[in-house]
Amino acid sequence: METESKDIVSEVFCDVLEKLAYMFGESIPKEDFPGTGADYVQAAMTFSGPMTGKLTLAVPRAMSVEVAANVLGMEPGDELVETRSSDAIKEMLNVICGHVLTAVAGEEPVFELSAPTLEALDEANRVRMLNEEDTACFLVDDHPVLLRFSWEELSKLER
Repeated sequence: METESKDIVSEVFCDVLEKLAYMFGESIPKEDFPGTGADYVQAAMTFSGPMTGKLTLAVPRAMSVEVAANVLGMEPGDELVETRSSDAIKEMLNVICGHVLTAVAGEEPVFELSAPTLEALDEANRVRMLNEEDTACFLVDDHPVLLRFSWEELSKLER
């Protein structure tokens, strides 16, 4: 991810977190990303249009419960919060993707977005994601988070 795009994605991510989930994130260098044995989930979605690509978010499972509680206005221990945590992370990714695409491509282009998916992320794949060039690292209310925005702009001949 180019530095300018990475800055835009980081800014949008932190802004959406604050407004949607009432959580605060800060970008951190990869070398400061904490080694963790935490149980992670990974949400991902693809997009196509003037550019095509994928947005992937990896968060500790405990953070997905906090996101759901904050979005629903409930306590983290509530049974409904636990059952809605997967949906909350997928919806947050959907909102982030829409805002990132608007920030990077402008308001005019039209994109087709896939439905977000969610799966468990094992330690080996979390480390692999961390080491990808286009992955940004964050601390969100003390939770280590990874966000990867990979894209290719289509040439005018391909449109």
